[in-house]
Amino acid sequence: MKPRPAPLDRHRPSDRPRHRQESHPVSPSGLLLPPTASQEALRGSLSDENLGPGYLVGGMPFEAATAIWERLWTSRYPLAADAFDDGVWRQTRAAAMTRQHVELHPKHVWGLIGVDVDHPDAVLRMVSTVDNHPQPNVIIENPVNGHAHAAWAVTTPINLTNYGSRRSVRYGLSIEEALRRAVGGDPHYPARLIKNPFHPRWMTHFIHDNTSTLDRFGGILTPAGHMPGRGWHNQRRRTPVGHSRNETLFHGVRHFAYREMRHHWGDVEGYRAAIAREVAIRNADFAVPLGVTELGHISTSISDWTIRYSRMWNDGPAAYDKAFRAIQAARGRKGSGRNGGLAGNSRPGGLMRGANRSDEAWELHKAIEKAGLV
Repeated sequence: MKPRPAPLDRHRPSDRPRHRQESHPVSPSGLLLPPTASQEALRGSLSDENLGPGYLVGGMPFEAATAIWERLWTSRYPLAADAFDDGVWRQTRAAAMTRQHVELHPKHVWGLIGVDVDHPDAVLRMVSTVDNHPQPNVIIENPVNGHAHAAWAVTTPINLTNYGSRRSVRYGLSIEEALRRAVGGDPHYPARLIKNPFHPRWMTHFIHDNTSTLDRFGGILTPAGHMPGRGWHNQRRRTPVGHSRNETLFHGVRHFAYREMRHHWGDVEGYRAAIAREVAIRNADFAVPLGVTELGHISTSISDWTIRYSRMWNDGPAAYDKAFRAIQAARGRKGSGRNGGLAGNSRPGGLMRGANRSDEAWELHKAIEKAGLV
């Protein structure tokens, strides 16, 4: 077996070897093939006169590294950034690969599970996997402080749209939490962006190119005691971190906004002030509150949408009262037959309840339609 090639010093390009290999040894994954057009484009976006076939990423030739990354990283128009203070925006795949940070996975398809470890021995934690956790596919390390990002590839990416399985999403979140616990990862990491494995600022370690199913992840993490227990998702909502703070705040306040409009008919400024006040109150409950700028964006988004598009706001209090009476009447009809018409016998009522749900929903729709609100 040939010795593993020593990592090249990326900060001193003049010291890199100038030779160009005619052929490369085959990696254990068998991915050392002639570069495809997309790989050539990727190399062109990254390279200067010093980058070529002899350039090593994670101890393997450039072509092998790009072949692995091309297959695992599926974002086609990803978010990317250098300094986060300068903003994060979507750009072409080739342009994004010149940035320090890139999107971990597309918005609606979850194929890479990411973890951030803010410890000087991050790489050691991630590769010490015996009876603890699966090996990550790639580790991207900050050589200055030893902190690192890691990514695990999922065999069947999780569909995050409304057409996907909610059970799969919840299981995927549990696997992500278990991996974070296994390596001592940052609980505030939102897993939206990952260090770019090809950026010269980072030190990249490609471990393998195999994918794993969620069940295989669980089969390793459960005996090790890292899987979160029942009710973990509810606890996560109560103590949101990262981007989930924005989502929790937005969805909580928007429901408040629908009810609050009845106190501010025609008073746009008063309505906006009430929404902003509610956003600030709920934000204060977070262990790590959001900044003032983010709060302003959330409150403005909710109030603007309601004022522009809500029929209740635009039609006025008469329409609101009419809709409220129609909904309450439909709920009353639904409640009167809750036990299936058989007093004192909950079992037959329970059997009929599922069959009656569609009829009850149809009655509610007809009541609102009769009130002239649709």
